[in-house]
Amino acid sequence: MYASIDIGTNTIRCLITDSRANLLKPEYVDMKIIRLGENFKKENIITASSLRRLKDALKIYSGKIKQYGIDPDKVAITGTSVLRDAPNAPEIRNIIRREFGLNLEIISGEKEARITLKGISACFDDLSEFYSIDIGGGSTEYACVKNGAPVWKYSLNMGVVHLTEEIINSDPVSGGDLSALEEEIEKELGLLKGKIIKKGFAFEPLSLFGTAGTATTLAMVDLGIKDYDRLKVHGYFLGKEAVAGIYKKFIGAGAEDRLKIKGVEPGREDLVLAGTAIMLKSIDLFGVSGFTVSECGLLEGLINISAG
Repeated sequence: MYASIDIGTNTIRCLITDSRANLLKPEYVDMKIIRLGENFKKENIITASSLRRLKDALKIYSGKIKQYGIDPDKVAITGTSVLRDAPNAPEIRNIIRREFGLNLEIISGEKEARITLKGISACFDDLSEFYSIDIGGGSTEYACVKNGAPVWKYSLNMGVVHLTEEIINSDPVSGGDLSALEEEIEKELGLLKGKIIKKGFAFEPLSLFGTAGTATTLAMVDLGIKDYDRLKVHGYFLGKEAVAGIYKKFIGAGAEDRLKIKGVEPGREDLVLAGTAIMLKSIDLFGVSGFTVSECGLLEGLINISAG
């Protein structure tokens, strides 16, 4: 049995499977919205309330790991954006080790992108050339794979939690806040484009794969399903027009009204606007017609590595 845990800026996720051949039908898979990075830009620290939510989730996951007879030392557990930046991250890592017996590894944005690519590739047949986007709470990872190997990987300090907390001060979103949000995303993507071109890479007509919460939420909204269904979402394609239509719907609704839209999970209602804006602008960046959802990403990549 194999287990992986991903601690992000907005969510924590856990995957337990008997082999890397069963990544899409695991023994156990779960996601909880814990907002570990809540108010991080203001406080410059992971707060006590955020840590409490993290520990509550880890109690549940530790119980599941014990139930499946997995040694906590063998669990692949990673921390990403907010834990990369937080000055109290070493203290949190020690708490997790002391209270749960788990060895947290705080990984760089580049390593996060590399492991995510392994996860995506493991869940599609003959997938050797593609772009990927992983929109997170504190950062967004982009990569390009050619002939089965990554040719470039970048992590942008641009995530849905930080963008929402720093820019969106109105509900429903005002024209001014919306313009500021889009301008910030366009600025970051412009810098990314410059780096890619400077490295000598061209934007080729490859497929774009999206993983993590924004991608799956957009699929659920487009499918009109309220309850999360891993197999329905995986491999689902959303064209640019569909994403733009959902974006328009989110713009016209307040956070509470977004919860009435099928597919928007509680805890994401204030963040989906920023996430959809990133996705839409990224589709334009790569000049593609839309994106395909991958239910596999960092968690599955961690399993793929540990099972190898």
